[in-house]
Order: sequence, then C-alpha cells, then structure tokens
Amino acid sequence: MFDDAAARRYLAGLAPVAAGSVRWLIYDHDRQWVSVVDGDLVSLRQDCLHVLGATEEADATTSLVDAIREFLAEGTERTPQIVALSCAVLMQSVGDLDAVFDRIRSGVMATLVYAEDVVVRPVAG
Repeated sequence: MFDDAAARRYLAGLAPVAAGSVRWLIYDHDRQWVSVVDGDLVSLRQDCLHVLGATEEADATTSLVDAIREFLAEGTERTPQIVALSCAVLMQSVGDLDAVFDRIRSGVMATLVYAEDVVVRPVAG
C-alpha cells in the first residue's frame, strides 16, 4: 500500500520543483516501483488536452487506466505518457480543466497503480 508519509520523506530530499513545473510520483503496487518525474505545466496541459481529445469513447476512464497499465509495463521511458494519461483520468473525475490544474499546481501529484484500481491524487501533506 502507498505510504504518503514515506513519500513525503523521500520527496523532501529532492531539489524543489522549478517554477512552472509539476512533480509527479508514479507508484506501481505490484512491482513495488516508484518513479518521480518533473514536467512543464504548459506541456502537460497540452498533452492532457490531446489525450482527452483522443478518448471520446463511452468508457474513456477504463481505456485511460488500461493505457496507464500498459505504459507502466513498458518502463520508465513512458512516464511522460503516464503523467498525461493521469491528468486525463483526473479530468474525468473533476470535469473542469482549470480545476484540475489548480489541483496539480497545489502540490506533488501521484498516480497509484493497484491491481484493482488506479488512483490519481495529490500526495497527502
């Protein structure tokens, strides 16, 4: 199970996030694997909009989650795609892109991949 306190301790040892950037933590429960990636907010917004435009099918959330799992299986070189897909999953639940990016800017985001679910949320402070 993901441990927010341990994640905060780990993140505290990293350099601060650059202005205009976001820090995203990706946790794969089955592999006990964690990746931390920093990315540009403007690029992420564009990538998120691109993903949302491509997922106009009825059960888009399921296909986004499946895509996250597939990219995760491919390794760390796919973290930018996982982050963009995670943003789209968050958009599916929030419904407003500006509100999504307000949430993203508020702290470190996490994509938590479990066997039964994928959760996108801020790391608890």
